[in-house]
Amino acid sequence: MAIIFEFEIGSRIHFGLAFGERFGMPVSNNRVYLPNYLGNGFIQEVFLDEELSFCFHQYQLGQDFILKQLGSNAASDFLTLKFGSTRVTMDGEGRDLLLFAPGCEAELGTGNFFSEVFFPADQEISFLVINISRRLLVNILKPEVDGSQLFTGLLISSSFLVNAPMSAEMERLVKGFGTIQPNTPLSHLSYLIKIYEITFQLFSSMSERSIDPGVNISRPDVNKLYEVRSAIIHDLSKTPNLTALAKKAAMSPTKMKMLFRHLFGSTIYNYFQAARMNEAAKLLKDLSVTEAGYRLGFTNMSHFSRVFEKYFKLKPKKYKNQL
Repeated sequence: MAIIFEFEIGSRIHFGLAFGERFGMPVSNNRVYLPNYLGNGFIQEVFLDEELSFCFHQYQLGQDFILKQLGSNAASDFLTLKFGSTRVTMDGEGRDLLLFAPGCEAELGTGNFFSEVFFPADQEISFLVINISRRLLVNILKPEVDGSQLFTGLLISSSFLVNAPMSAEMERLVKGFGTIQPNTPLSHLSYLIKIYEITFQLFSSMSERSIDPGVNISRPDVNKLYEVRSAIIHDLSKTPNLTALAKKAAMSPTKMKMLFRHLFGSTIYNYFQAARMNEAAKLLKDLSVTEAGYRLGFTNMSHFSRVFEKYFKLKPKKYKNQL
């Protein structure tokens, strides 16, 4: 059974101290190490100023671990940037579904959402949470200069959450937080540089997206949309049935499609097709092109080849030969 640590977000909550108190571990140089029975590694929390802090997790667990952050209905002056999140939802029979492995996705949103992050045992975990005031982030982004609809949305959306895939560069930057020794010369500057770098990477990846200020996505909606996403990727050989998905989400198809695009930055079909091609790339390590195509529901290999080439700029056979 997984060990659960539940906490409530608040003004300048010190997660490291709360974790240390819960598990009987001291905090030194802003780091608290895991007890031996839980795993090997540490959690480090640093407050860089009144408007910016981060919490970095780096460990390998001996047993499953769940972080539960309780949300609030109040509007938040702080935004949260998460990198390396792994979500767990429940299927109809009450079983845990691990949607993505650590290092696979990032989230940006207001700090008033309940979130549950699942860390599986026997995997190396690098997980970063940046808390930044809306004022400071807007000042960094300069939306009046950039003109991006996404940045403008941050100014006025009282409650939002958006999801983005983790790039290799984001993953490299997350892991880099563990290489900085705390309270050493220029460590403060090193943290700032890495925060700015990874923030740049995240917003660059979402530069074409927009946050509609009229869409205030709710916590129940977010939970339902992650269930929809889980259903989409559960069987990548089948094209999503929008009617069935809307019924699962207890939404109209129109609302579901609008909120899905708001959260994930993509239509349901495009999200399915991208996940399908990523799975195809993995399958080609061990299967032939024909076997991989059939496994993913393609009956016409020429069509499979065209779709694969659209995503990877290589035909699947050439991609396989280069592995």
